[in-house]
Amino acid sequence: MRGLVDPQLYDRARLAALSEYQILDTPPEDDFDDIVQLAAQLCGTPISLVSLVETDRQWFKARVGLEQEETPIDQSVCRLGLGSSEMLIIPDLTADPRTASNSLVDVADGVRFYAGAPLIAPKGEVLGMLCVIDRAPRPEGLTSAQQGMLTTLARQVIAQLELRRAMLRRMEQDIERRQLNELLSERLNQTLAMINGLASQTLRAVPSRGPVESFQSRLNALTEAHELLQRKKWTETDMRTVVANSLARHATPERFTATGPAVQLAPKGAISTAMLLHELGSNAVKYGALSVPGGSIAVEWSLSGEGEDTLLSLGWTEAGGPPAVTPTQRSFGAKLIAMGLGGGGAVRESYGPEGYRGWFEAPLVHLQRE
Repeated sequence: MRGLVDPQLYDRARLAALSEYQILDTPPEDDFDDIVQLAAQLCGTPISLVSLVETDRQWFKARVGLEQEETPIDQSVCRLGLGSSEMLIIPDLTADPRTASNSLVDVADGVRFYAGAPLIAPKGEVLGMLCVIDRAPRPEGLTSAQQGMLTTLARQVIAQLELRRAMLRRMEQDIERRQLNELLSERLNQTLAMINGLASQTLRAVPSRGPVESFQSRLNALTEAHELLQRKKWTETDMRTVVANSLARHATPERFTATGPAVQLAPKGAISTAMLLHELGSNAVKYGALSVPGGSIAVEWSLSGEGEDTLLSLGWTEAGGPPAVTPTQRSFGAKLIAMGLGGGGAVRESYGPEGYRGWFEAPLVHLQRE
């Protein structure tokens, strides 16, 4: 296998490839244990090992018939096969000059037969061997069928190592993503607090308090939506939580109802929905159902369609308040409401003696897009 490659360069590459799997000195795992059990049964040997060879030792990820978890490198027969992609078979270890003086061989009850299939990484490095060992010589070695099965099982060891590495990478990426989100959340919290403080100081002298209070109220709503997502680790959050949290800023629980199916919203969709509900709630407090003691709000949402064509519909109905009057001017809040769910989609509003009603519709995929 090494061909014209410098042996030292090859060994460094081999050890680097082995290190990338982060497998050494890990606890036993059933997937590897099953492979050595099967190898021993198929080859009729008392000992089978998944042996990974380092510089100064060989460590056994899985073993059957052997108590040691590792042995020094000078006791390793597996190291003899590291430079080849072919199976290593030694019918009588006492008769082979490479192994006759091995301390595991040169004893009365020592090992006598060895067969190992190389564990070949995707780029060609041999990490170790899947080997079977007997305490009696085997002049006949292994049958061709046994050799074929041992080679197949060696490939399965590599497949398990690759799967395990992919899972570890995914876990590391998730950890890095959480750490980044926590850092960004901390920075955003600081930024929002600074903006709030600057706004309070800068706008304190403004005589017209209505626009100032509206701005600060929107900023508070944005901050609360952010805090909700932060509690969810900036993953998806459910529609019911967004609605309940938004309405709780404007009314006590007995003054509103929220009904609809379970719907998950991505962070961007959750924030835009929370801001829409904030504007609707603020208007209800100023002019609508929540401006009088007996008024109430009903929020309902539903899904229609399938797959990417699924639509989310949100209804806002006010009752028990003063008649709703169509506004003569388009305020900033009215423009935000007109943007609808997720900044797009259909919007219908009704103003009448029974109160304000609004219907908002948008493709669900837009609200679930990260």
